[in-house]
Amino acid sequence: MDLLQLWQNICLEARNLAAGIERLPEHCESGDADAHLAGRCSHCGKHMPAGNAADNLDCLEILSRLRADLSMLNQDMSTAVPALNIAAQDGKRMELRRGVFLAAGELAAVNEAYERISESVAGFRRECTVSRLRAVKRHCIEFRDRCERVNAELGKE
Repeated sequence: MDLLQLWQNICLEARNLAAGIERLPEHCESGDADAHLAGRCSHCGKHMPAGNAADNLDCLEILSRLRADLSMLNQDMSTAVPALNIAAQDGKRMELRRGVFLAAGELAAVNEAYERISESVAGFRRECTVSRLRAVKRHCIEFRDRCERVNAELGKE
């Protein structure tokens, strides 16, 4: 899989995660955070439009796939950068290095945004409170929006 395809997978997962989390009711009467994050607790079934609860992707599963995809992207970037530097002509080397540093900065910001989601999900799983779920929702939206901005920048070229 090439870097661009891997990035597109991450962006799609970010959209799916944000959409799934946004559909979840903010209050979980069952107290089962994992079931709530999967859209399969009894509270979700009562408060989500028909079919949505069953059709929801498991948010914890999406987070696991995102972690794997981000790890692969980080590894692929770390091995691709030295090869690109060697292959670049002297005149293009500075431009290429600038692009690599910008991409690395964006990737670091995406990784940080993902970690904020992970931390907020861990807090929700511990406490299963409205404020914790709101934090999860906010961090998912921020992550999706950051991914969308990077995607838009990639589309300009």
